[in-house]
This record gives sequence, structure tokens and C-alpha cells, in this order.
Amino acid sequence: MATIKIQRTSEYNNRARNYKIFIDGQQAGTIANGETINLDTTAGQHTVTAKIDWCSSPDIPVHVNDNQTKTLRVGGLKNGQWLMPTGLAVIVLNFILSTFTDINYVIYLIIPLFLILIYYLTIGRKKYLTLTELNDN
Repeated sequence: MATIKIQRTSEYNNRARNYKIFIDGQQAGTIANGETINLDTTAGQHTVTAKIDWCSSPDIPVHVNDNQTKTLRVGGLKNGQWLMPTGLAVIVLNFILSTFTDINYVIYLIIPLFLILIYYLTIGRKKYLTLTELNDN
């Protein structure tokens, strides 16, 4: 029996939600934050995808031989762990500067962060999660 092993990174964004793992378009399991699961499958070529709500990872082709285990790592969007802290820092900086000085336009620095988030929730929704094959050494 061939096995596909999925490792999920531990991250604070998306922590409370499980990712659904699909093999060849069929849901094969779910994976929680920081968890590792093994999914049994048949030998041969498979397409693996991770999904969360309406967002997903790109499809990854995986070839697994009989009695072989392929390892994949799944996580949130690349550098996604910086979006929320950076946005919060901009809001706090804007509050401090507007309270103690006449600078009131720092809040506009949050617009690029907002646009990045909107991109990944709409046009880039199939790139919201990252799914990569790890080398088996």
C-alpha cells in the first residue's frame, strides 16, 4: 500500500480551522494545526490539493510507488504570518502619531496589506495555501 504523509505547519492564522486534503478530487482527510497525518492510497500518479473554505493550494502531482511514503508539507500563504501583525502595527502607529502630532495619513499604509489579503481571497484563492513535496532522504 502506498502512503502520502501530510505535515501541517504550526501557525497562528488559520489555527482554529482544519484543512481538507483531497487526493484525485476526493476528500481523503482533514489536518489540524501542527498535525501530521498518513493517507493510504494506491500506487501510481495522484493529484493532491489542500483546501480551507473556498481557498486552496495549487494541485500537486505526486507519484507514489507501492510500499512507498511521499511526504508533503502544507501551510498558509507565504509570509501570511506577517500580514496581521504589520496591519496592527500600522493602526497603532497611526493612533500614536495622530494623537501626539498632526500626522494623520499613516493609516493609508494599511492599503497594500488589505489589497494583498483581497487578492488571496479572490483571484489568488487557489494560491492561499502552500503545498510542497519534501525530499525523502
